Amino acid sequence: MFMEKNSFILSDEEKLSTEQAHLIQDVVDFANQGLKQEKKKVFIIEGGAGSGKSVVLFEIFKQLQHAVLNNESSALYQTNNYLLVNHAEIWKIYRDLAGKTEELKKKQFLKPTTFIHQMDKEQRHADVVLIDEAHLLLTEPDRYNKFNQTNQLVEIIKRSQVIILVFDSHQVLKFKSMWTNQRLEQIVSQYAPTRYQLSNQYRMLGNNEHVVQWIDNLTQNKEISTLGLVDGFDFHIFSNANDLYRMIQQKNKRVGMSRLLATTDYPYTVNRGIWYVTVDDFKLPWDQLDTGTAPWALRPDTINEVGSVYTIQGFDLNYAGVIIGPSITFDEDKNKIVVHTEKYEDNAAFRQTKGHSFSEQEKEAIMLNALNVLLKRGRQGLYICAADHALRRKLATIIKK
Repeated sequence: MFMEKNSFILSDEEKLSTEQAHLIQDVVDFANQGLKQEKKKVFIIEGGAGSGKSVVLFEIFKQLQHAVLNNESSALYQTNNYLLVNHAEIWKIYRDLAGKTEELKKKQFLKPTTFIHQMDKEQRHADVVLIDEAHLLLTEPDRYNKFNQTNQLVEIIKRSQVIILVFDSHQVLKFKSMWTNQRLEQIVSQYAPTRYQLSNQYRMLGNNEHVVQWIDNLTQNKEISTLGLVDGFDFHIFSNANDLYRMIQQKNKRVGMSRLLATTDYPYTVNRGIWYVTVDDFKLPWDQLDTGTAPWALRPDTINEVGSVYTIQGFDLNYAGVIIGPSITFDEDKNKIVVHTEKYEDNAAFRQTKGHSFSEQEKEAIMLNALNVLLKRGRQGLYICAADHALRRKLATIIKK
């Protein structure tokens, strides 16, 4: 059996790139200097899915906490610092890592609302706060998450001295977390933030830039371009979802961490019964959320389920098999992708609060962001099957022979 590797934490065999190592040192120095100043300081790390944002952030936090305990000459010594993430599955990973070393404690890894309430209850501020997946922070009040203010980032900044966050506007998945680069700039501009753009793709192996460009063209421009030969990365289009699933099962037996995923185009109600993803004669249950302390992607039994964007965002797989559901079709006469927002089954994604209204174009962007997240999960390979037969025929033509 394979040990299911922690997805976004470096294994013993992996090393930071020169770019990542320099960035980590720069941010640690930034935090050290920021604690000596009166004005709040903000550092933003930007980059697409698979660019190594979470890896960098966790390494930064480890170095900060090492200085907290060991470096008496540093401004970081004996400071109170936190790493926040608004994603239940990733939070499980961080909590699991905490306590395994003297430097990392479970109480340092919180969800944003918990952090806000805790700071208020204790009537204090944090020194350094790191925010993973900052594009998932709420931009609306949310009774379910017990958040009563209007923007989580604004509230976190109020309660912190140095704020370090990772951000990607192309991973926004819900209206209640409706971030754009412009909206982020409106909030942080008064702090003259420092920015860094991670441009390399660290998740997908081999000569992957053509695949990344192809995915970006599909999810940002709604275009299906031709894809040249890809060296060192396994890319394949399937015409049958059962064949796709069998291949994912084979890869999982061989190398582990291979899972089937789908766009949220199939009915479900969270924690109420078993709901299925179906394509022609293929049928497999949706993922089960919040089952125990282990994240969905790391549980061996989930090879028998179909993962959603909510269980896989932020995680690496070795092989990702993606079913593109019926909400995304292809118009053969107009030679373009068509996005059907009315077929999207993620009702929570489009839930609008009083006084706010979103356009069809913004709904399409949410759906295509979710597809972008799914398509960029695989380290060694990406397999795709489309429910729409016209789209299936078009995809079959994209690879140059």
